[in-house]
Amino acid sequence: MTEQMKYVVKELNTTLGRNYDLIKFDALDEKQLLQVLVDLLVNFNAGDKLNIREEDPETVAVRLLEMLGNVKYRPPAGTEPTLFRSQLLAGDTRTIHHALHWLLSNKEQVKNTAYLAKYLKIPDIPADVARNNSVQDLLDLYQNLIDEFKDVHKRTRMLQKENASEIINDIKEMAVERDIVIKRLENVQVHLMDVRDKEDLLNVSKLLRLQQEKTKEFENQYDMQQLQLKTASEQLKRYLNVIHGQSATPKSASDVIKHLQEEIQLNSYLMKEKLPQESANLQKELNIMQTIASEQHPTRSDLITVQDKIATVNSEIEQLVQRRLAASDPQEDKLAPFRQQAAVIRRNKELSATRVHELTTSLKEQEATLADLRSQVKQLLGDMVLRGEELKKYVNSLRVKSNLYKRQRANLSTFKVEAGILTRTLNILSTNDPTVEMALVNHKKMKIDDDDIIEKGNEKLSDLTKKSLHDLSQLVAQTAQKLSQVRQEIQPLGDKVKPIKQEFQEVQQQYEQKKRIYEATSINISSQMDPLKNQVKELTDQLNSKENEWKNLRQKITKAEGLQEVVMFEMKNSMQSPRKPSKMEALKKNVADMEEAVKILEEEQRAISSRQGTVQEQTRLWQNTLQLLRCKIKVRNEPAARQGRMHITQHSQMLTLT
Repeated sequence: MTEQMKYVVKELNTTLGRNYDLIKFDALDEKQLLQVLVDLLVNFNAGDKLNIREEDPETVAVRLLEMLGNVKYRPPAGTEPTLFRSQLLAGDTRTIHHALHWLLSNKEQVKNTAYLAKYLKIPDIPADVARNNSVQDLLDLYQNLIDEFKDVHKRTRMLQKENASEIINDIKEMAVERDIVIKRLENVQVHLMDVRDKEDLLNVSKLLRLQQEKTKEFENQYDMQQLQLKTASEQLKRYLNVIHGQSATPKSASDVIKHLQEEIQLNSYLMKEKLPQESANLQKELNIMQTIASEQHPTRSDLITVQDKIATVNSEIEQLVQRRLAASDPQEDKLAPFRQQAAVIRRNKELSATRVHELTTSLKEQEATLADLRSQVKQLLGDMVLRGEELKKYVNSLRVKSNLYKRQRANLSTFKVEAGILTRTLNILSTNDPTVEMALVNHKKMKIDDDDIIEKGNEKLSDLTKKSLHDLSQLVAQTAQKLSQVRQEIQPLGDKVKPIKQEFQEVQQQYEQKKRIYEATSINISSQMDPLKNQVKELTDQLNSKENEWKNLRQKITKAEGLQEVVMFEMKNSMQSPRKPSKMEALKKNVADMEEAVKILEEEQRAISSRQGTVQEQTRLWQNTLQLLRCKIKVRNEPAARQGRMHITQHSQMLTLT
């Protein structure tokens, strides 16, 4: 632990420029330790500056955990996240020391992780905002930029890890290429010495190049103008569609007039009926509120009086409604269905007007939101914003380019791997034999000379046809001599490559042999494993069946032991002088009691079933009597609408109507 503390103090003094020793560092309190941890993370570019004493504890917790997450710090094994968070914010010495030691032990890794976290962090966007098409396009563009950044960073790291030998080899190759270029320039200058009007030809070629560049620029400008014209025409088409009230194909003049007439009717209804009615209702509510506000504060007795008046008015209204319903004949009122239909139509009309008003308000809000989003997109992307088919075409072209880029990148990585293998092979051959590199350089120079000779031969082809057979034979002899020299130079390389090839063939044969042995062994092992697996499965099934049998036997034994205890208790009870009733006797007594109770219940059931018909008849007679009494009371209470006579005898009453 002391060595760890010494290492932490030493690295803190070096990294942060502090002047700590073990005593001073151990004397720091919790806030100071947290501030040291924050300063170290800020030094590694894991976040912005933070003052522990001035900031809110929740803000400190969020910022500190975010910075530790950016450097991919992991707490010690077996530590719960909640416990680690509470200990970290409380300034626990062990937790902070562990974090400091880990950060200082992995400086380069922490710096690289913090650098990548700054550019690879995806912003937290709410789900309802992320569903917007413009925001989704921006997120896709952001993700593509992140992928591009990853590739560029990976290539940069690979270039940084290249060995110095590869750089030296590149410098040597560049020197050889420089010599080649210089030699070609000298050859060109030799060819141009006999050419007249060199300056005029150069000026003409320069003018030709400038004209070609201008032509290319004009072509690009023409393509750009064509694209702008196409965009403007599509925007005009969209605006015309908006004017016509739809988004696909423009409507005819009659459709537009019909649509405008419907809008005029709706607006006239809103202006003449809906809005005046709403304003009248609001005016009534305002008058009522003003009246209530101008009156004195009501007491409890006033409220009771008002409630009594309301109840009286409601009862009067109900009586009037009942009188009207009794006086009116539904069959004579032929206009009732039409009134109901008119009421339904009026109610639907009001509901439709309310719905139109709500939709209009929502449309205005959505248009305002759309205008804000368009202004934001315009600020981010400029004046030109793709929509509809243009956006689909642009996305498809991006996908094609992305696929092409990925394919070319894969090919490039393959070529790089092959070039690396060839370079390492060349380095190995150069270390084994320094003459290989010189032979390659001479071979390149001779190839250049051969190219120059071929060019000269092409230029002097017409002259060679005029030369004699002797000159041609000399040229053939020189060529053969050069070929023999090249063969002599290449022969040592071939001699050195032959043993390497033989060694490779031997290793290849050994590999094939070992591979065959491995495959045969694996086949034998797999064939031997199958019966063993079957045997293990059978034994497992037998073991499970034996366990089930054991459980059943254990249950039977437990049951037998319980019965044995009962028998022993009965035997002891029978041997005692004040013998208690045995289990059998108690059970027999219970059975007899239950049988007696069942008999009593059966007798009661028979008695009830025998009386059921009489009880039902008596109930029916009483119900009829009650109905007759209700009818008599009703007739007596009604006004004498008809004349009649009632005969009353000793046992019955009879009413005769005339």
